[in-house]
Amino acid sequence: MLVQDRIAEDFLEHVTDLEDYPYELLAPYEEFTLNARTYYFTPGGFLYRKDPGSERVGGVFCGYLTDRVWRYRSDDG
Repeated sequence: MLVQDRIAEDFLEHVTDLEDYPYELLAPYEEFTLNARTYYFTPGGFLYRKDPGSERVGGVFCGYLTDRVWRYRSDDG
């Protein structure tokens, strides 16, 4: 069962806005914190949340960026 993560959804919407926020860069596997939760992107723009105990499985999938946005935001393209 997938659980909705509103924090992750809001963040993905924010970084997808290339016009209003053009200078925010993302890097694969670089961890960042939003509202006391730790997140990271994998190559290709897939967003995961690290929950206690999820290190063994890689985290909880939260969403992804389109190829266009990921290439713009990272040097992984």
